[in-house]
Amino acid sequence: MVRTDRFQAGLVYSSMTNTDFQTPDQSARQVTETLSASTASVYGSHKTAWTLGILGLVPFVLMAVIFAYAGRSFIAYPMLVLAFSGYSATILAFLGGIRWGIGMVSRAHRRRVLILSVLPSLAGWILLFVPSPWIFAGFAAAFALQGAWDILVARRRELPAWFGRLRLVLTGVVVLCQIVAFAATY
Repeated sequence: MVRTDRFQAGLVYSSMTNTDFQTPDQSARQVTETLSASTASVYGSHKTAWTLGILGLVPFVLMAVIFAYAGRSFIAYPMLVLAFSGYSATILAFLGGIRWGIGMVSRAHRRRVLILSVLPSLAGWILLFVPSPWIFAGFAAAFALQGAWDILVARRRELPAWFGRLRLVLTGVVVLCQIVAFAATY
């Protein structure tokens, strides 16, 4: 392939790039290498998302264990309720932010996704005003609804399948932790 460019002085010249001299086998190999690199990049982000998601469960699990063993008799019970509900609201807002980002780049249903993506943040904020133990029941319901939405969208192939599996696991653990906190403080 010949490329023609103009110098600032108005002279015209022709130049050829290295890809102009490649055989079809070399071009195919280059495409394969590019695809392999992008697949590795996707796999790397998939692995990173799983790692960060599992690490994000640590505060939920630790606080649920404290609730289960100490309940209302824990000396720092009010602080534990505040920490657990604050972290829950933060993560719920983060999940809404993920959906906001998806809505920004999506061509289908953009307006609806953007509108719905603010609901987790609002729900988390409103739930902060609910007394315990009902706050935990509310967060369990909010996380279950958000998880169901994410899983449904992944099953419709609007999001990667691994994201749906990730959300299923994370949502299950978070909802279980909320139920433990509810039961321990009821």
